[in-house]
Amino acid sequence: MEWIKLISLRKSLFLIIATSTTVGLMLFFSMTSICMCHSPISFRVLVRLVLPFAIAVGVPVFVAAIFYNVKLKVPLAQLSMGAKLIKENDLDFSINFSSKDELGQLCESFESMRVELLKSNKELWQQMEERKRLNAAFAHDLRNPVTVLKGSAAILQKNLELGTLTTENAEESISLITQYSIRIESYIQAMTSVQKLEELSFTPKAVDWFTLANELKSGLTIIASSSEKKVDFLSSKENIQLNVDSFMIHNVAENLVSNALRHSKDNIVVNMTCDNEKITISVSDDGSGFSAAILKKGAAPFLRDTDEPERQNFGMGLYICNLLCEKHSGNLTLENHFDGAKVTAKFYF
Repeated sequence: MEWIKLISLRKSLFLIIATSTTVGLMLFFSMTSICMCHSPISFRVLVRLVLPFAIAVGVPVFVAAIFYNVKLKVPLAQLSMGAKLIKENDLDFSINFSSKDELGQLCESFESMRVELLKSNKELWQQMEERKRLNAAFAHDLRNPVTVLKGSAAILQKNLELGTLTTENAEESISLITQYSIRIESYIQAMTSVQKLEELSFTPKAVDWFTLANELKSGLTIIASSSEKKVDFLSSKENIQLNVDSFMIHNVAENLVSNALRHSKDNIVVNMTCDNEKITISVSDDGSGFSAAILKKGAAPFLRDTDEPERQNFGMGLYICNLLCEKHSGNLTLENHFDGAKVTAKFYF
C-alpha cells in the first residue's frame, strides 16, 4: 500500500473504487453462476436478493476503510493533535508526515506555520524581556536624579527658612536642579526611543576634568546626604580636557555610590582619577563584601545573591554600570578588599 501514499487523493480514490468495483462485479457474477447451478430454487432467489445488496454495501465500506487507513488516518491524527497543542499554546512538537499528496502538502504547510509561530513567540518573548529590562533600568536610574532634585530643593528651603540663603549657594542649588532636570529629560527621551538597553547611544562632548569632578561630587554628596554614613571623595588634581559622555559617567558613579550606601556599615570612599586615556572611578565600602556567587556571576541583570537571598537585588544597577562602561570602551570590575567591597569603573576616551 505504500505506493498509494505517493499519488494524489483524487487518483488514489478513483483507483481504489475502480479496482474494488471490478473485483465486486467479478465476485458477484461468479457467486451468482455457482449458486444458480448447484443450489436449490429457494436459495437461488435468496442469493439474487441478498448478494447484490451485500456487495453494494460491503464493497464501498471496505473501500472507504482502506482509503481512510492508508490516506487519511495518520495525517488527520497529526493535524488534530497539532491544532489541540497550538490551542493550548504548546508549540514544542512537530508534524511528521512525508506523503506527496494533498494531505501531505497540508501537513507540510501546517508544520511551516508551527515553526513560524514558534519563531514569532520567541521574538515576542525576547521583546518582552528587553522591555522588562528597559523598564527596570528606567525606574532604577530615575531614583538618583530625583534624589538630587529633592535634595537641592530641600537645601534651598532650609536656607530660606534659616535666612542664610546667599547668591552663591542659591546658584549652586539652581545649577544642580537645572543640570539634573536636563538629565532626566534626556534620559526619558533616550529610553522611549530604544527597544533595549544595548541601543543607548554614546554621545561624547567636550568638558574639562575639574568641571566634571565637581559636578560628580556635588550630585553624589546630595545622594549621600540621605544617609548618616561618611563619604570621602578623592580626586586627581591635574585638569585635563576630555571628550566623554558625562551622562554615562554620572549614571555609573551614582549607581555605585547608591549600592555602597545600602551595603556599607559606616564609611565609603569615592576615588576619581583621570589621566590622558581614561577616567577611573572606584567606590569602596566597609560592608560585608561581595559573596563568591556575585563575584563569579559578575554584573548580570536581576542578579540576586544566592548565598544570602534576603539581601536586596542590586544586579540591575551593576548591570547598567557595566553596560555603560562598555559603551565608553571601558569595563567594570568587582572585588573584595581587606574590609569590604570595591567596584571600579573605567571609561576610555
